[in-house]
Amino acid sequence: MRLHDPYHMALSALSGFVGEGRFGAGMPLVVTTLARELGLSPTPVREALARLAGEGVIDHWPGRGYFAPGLAASDIVELYDYHQRLILWAIDAPVAAGGLAVEQEEASLLDRLERVFAGAAGRSGNRVLIRAQRLASVRLRPVRAVETTVAPVTLGEVERLEALSGNEETIGFREAVVRYHEGRIEMVPSISAAVRRSAESIEQI
Repeated sequence: MRLHDPYHMALSALSGFVGEGRFGAGMPLVVTTLARELGLSPTPVREALARLAGEGVIDHWPGRGYFAPGLAASDIVELYDYHQRLILWAIDAPVAAGGLAVEQEEASLLDRLERVFAGAAGRSGNRVLIRAQRLASVRLRPVRAVETTVAPVTLGEVERLEALSGNEETIGFREAVVRYHEGRIEMVPSISAAVRRSAESIEQI
């Protein structure tokens, strides 16, 4: 696989834009405009958008085009519930020998949080689960980026999850994962309102 060919360049850039919350919820993603910004031809950009739509990261409405995911309150609740179920599945799975490791480096609280969950999935060695968790995390990242303004995760929460994730006794980690996700779900009305305000404030590319 050529990581620096136009298609993979477009895929990497657009995935990053979505993860950063660059696009407002429901915002049209215009192929020619994105291609011009990325310095690429429309074809690899269109192919990258099709890939992201196939993975559920963005929306595709036939006959209308591609759009940043519209995130109603119910969508956010379902995303958090789905992500929680994946992590609990990972915790309950036997630890695989040589499970996929997550690189350690200086990171923001959000990155550290995502690293905890990615590590839980990685230790299972289950590639379907690992991929599902990664995609769920990508879909949640714009929500998490916005929620920092209304319901930021605390250093204490992250440090507790980090400490418990490395403990062979999984009950405490399980409880902390449930507590984290339930706390996010309780804040969804405020988070959803912040997502809408963010979408309204972002100028269309």
